[in-house]
Amino acid sequence: MLTPQQFEQQLSAWLETGIAGLRVLASGWETTVFEFAITSRSPRHPSIPAGLPLVLRFYQSSDALQKGSREFQTIDRLATARFPVPRPYAFEADPEVIGAPFLIMERLAGGPLFTTKSFAQAVKTFSLAFFAFVQTQARLHKLDISKSGLNEIPRSSMSGADSADSSLLDRLLRIIDERVASGPLPGLTSALARIRARQNQFRAAPQSLVHMDYHPQNVVVKGFKLTGVIDWVRTDIGDRHLDAATTAAILSSSAFEHPRWMRDNLIGNTLRATFASLYVPLYHAMAPMDLERFRYCQAVAAVLRLSMMGMMRARGAETVGFRPEAIGEVTPMVVRLLSAYAARKSGAACGLDAAPQMA
Repeated sequence: MLTPQQFEQQLSAWLETGIAGLRVLASGWETTVFEFAITSRSPRHPSIPAGLPLVLRFYQSSDALQKGSREFQTIDRLATARFPVPRPYAFEADPEVIGAPFLIMERLAGGPLFTTKSFAQAVKTFSLAFFAFVQTQARLHKLDISKSGLNEIPRSSMSGADSADSSLLDRLLRIIDERVASGPLPGLTSALARIRARQNQFRAAPQSLVHMDYHPQNVVVKGFKLTGVIDWVRTDIGDRHLDAATTAAILSSSAFEHPRWMRDNLIGNTLRATFASLYVPLYHAMAPMDLERFRYCQAVAAVLRLSMMGMMRARGAETVGFRPEAIGEVTPMVVRLLSAYAARKSGAACGLDAAPQMA
């Protein structure tokens, strides 16, 4: 691993210009994000503006090259279609430059829709910008993907037996199958069987660009104005109901040790229930859904997410494409909330208690 000084020196050499203000902006499950500026125009990448805040997304997880390339292609085409994303400037696939593939892009104004700095600020920011949050996702699902070339992006949810022509639903269920078998995750067997029994009914669907990780910390706002959507590594093409269902599952089950008011307690559970109860009818009003299909997709999304956490606990975060440090996010509290949600939506008991733990 490079020291901060080596990192800055090698990035400066690659850009052929000076680097100013390099610092870690955020550290997620799959990447570390840096903020910096260049002191003068880069001969290598003259489109990068000098003196303005930039972001470098450093792909440290498995499949880093595929994830970075897919994200670069996606936001480049979305920016051309005037969808609110950070403008991408350069993608470097060679891990030898600074230790992993990386993407340089615009630094969006503002911060995440959901901030944990204070209860009052979190509720205020969320309330002001929630309409824009839902509206932007509905707009994403209405994009003409063939006109924008977005239908050509590489698919993200793929197992070894899949082709790009397979429906997103089929591909997601095959991923769950593989995780349940290899975990093993016996606590998800009954729920998976119920989902599989109705698979044919919901396989065919109009194709949309789907984010598959659309939640308040991946949406940047300034005041009540949404300035952009970030983290497109899980982008795919498929049924928009699966994307909306994934958002609903995340809103209903995300919990944090800090701050205390976002734990599995009265305040935290009330906030999660309020967010989810606002989201579904508002999205449905903006982009009417087949509600039976949506309820089915909620079960798929919840069991998929739970299988991901089960694999992280049983086999390590790297097995599902995350940095090793991501295992710290899979707390008993989050697993408990998501297990209860998955059981409600699938109609079958769900849990990870029987999953083997890593030594």
